[in-house]
Amino acid sequence: MLGASCVAACSQSTTEAEAWANPASWRSVKVTETDNIVFATVPLIHNPSAAASPDPGVPKGIREPVPNTGPSGTIDLHLDVYRTPSPRPTPVVVQIHGGGWLRGDRPSSSSSFGGFFAAGASVVTVQYRNAIDAPAPAAIQDVRCALAWVKANAGKYNFDLNRVIVWGGSAGGHLALMAGYAPASFNPAGCTDQPPVAAVLDDYGPTDLVAGLKQHGSTDFTHQWLGLDLPLPAASPAAGRPAGQRWPEPSPAVLARAREMSPLTYIRPGLPPTFIVNGDSDRTVDPTQSAELKKALDAAHIPNGQDVIAGGGHGGFSTEESEKAMLLSLKFLKANGAID
Repeated sequence: MLGASCVAACSQSTTEAEAWANPASWRSVKVTETDNIVFATVPLIHNPSAAASPDPGVPKGIREPVPNTGPSGTIDLHLDVYRTPSPRPTPVVVQIHGGGWLRGDRPSSSSSFGGFFAAGASVVTVQYRNAIDAPAPAAIQDVRCALAWVKANAGKYNFDLNRVIVWGGSAGGHLALMAGYAPASFNPAGCTDQPPVAAVLDDYGPTDLVAGLKQHGSTDFTHQWLGLDLPLPAASPAAGRPAGQRWPEPSPAVLARAREMSPLTYIRPGLPPTFIVNGDSDRTVDPTQSAELKKALDAAHIPNGQDVIAGGGHGGFSTEESEKAMLLSLKFLKANGAID
C-alpha cells in the first residue's frame, strides 16, 4: 500500500511492518485496557480570561486558587492504558487530546489507535488541566508528569523507555511538541524523572502563539490559555479599537508569555524526530503554523516529515486521508527507530 517508499520496511517476510501497513488489520488487534489511573494531583487556578464572560470585579492577570474543589483546591488527573500483549517491552504512545486548551477529554475508546496496536505499541491517554482549571503552563506540566508516570511504571506495564512517542492533535499537538521540545525548567516538582521522547507526532497543533494571538480562528483560545488578558467588554469598546477586535492589543508581557509557550521558540539540534499532519485549508490553526515548524526543523537538521492534506480543515479528515496519515506516521516512526 505504501508503494516504492515501503521497500525497506517491507523487505522482510511476514513482518510486523506488514501487519501495520494494512489498515484492515488495525481493528483486529486485542489489547488490555486499564482506565482511570490517577497519575498526579495538581492545583486548580482561577483563570479570569477563560470565564464565559469577564468579571469586572477581577483585575486583569489575577490568578488565585479555586475554593471548594477538593483538598487545598486540587484535582486528580487520570490516564488510561491500552497494552499490546508482547513478550518484550513495547513502544508507548502518549496521546494528548485537543480542545483549544479549554475543553475536551481523553478518548472514551481505543478505536483510533489500531495502527499503533498493529505496530506493537501500547497507548497511554492523558488528562490535563484546561485553561479554566489553570492557565499556561499548567497543561505542559501535566503532560510532563504523565511522562514521569510512564517511566515510573514501565516495568508494570511493559513499556520500552527508549521508544516513548508523544502524539496529539490541535492543542494536543502543541502540548506534544512542548513535551518533546521545552526545556527542563517546565518540569514541576516531583515530575523531573522522565524518559527521553523518541518521536513527536503533531496533528495540526499551534506552533507560534505570538502569531496565534492575531490569526483568525485561534485568537480566543490562545488568549484564554495564556491567561494574561480579559476580553474587551462588548458594551464599552476601547477607544479607537478596530471593528471586531475582541482582545486588547498584546502587551510586551503577553507577547513574552506567548513566545515562552511556543514550540518554535525551542527549536535546536538534537530534538526528537517529528512528523506533522495538517490540512491546507485549516481555519482554526493557520496552516502556516505547520509550515513554519517544518521550515525550522529543516534548518536545525532535525529528522521530520509532513503530510499536508489538500482541502483539509482542522481535523475531520476522510477515512482515506486519516488512514494515509496514520500509515505515513507509522512509516516515519519505523524509519526513526521508534517502532519495529
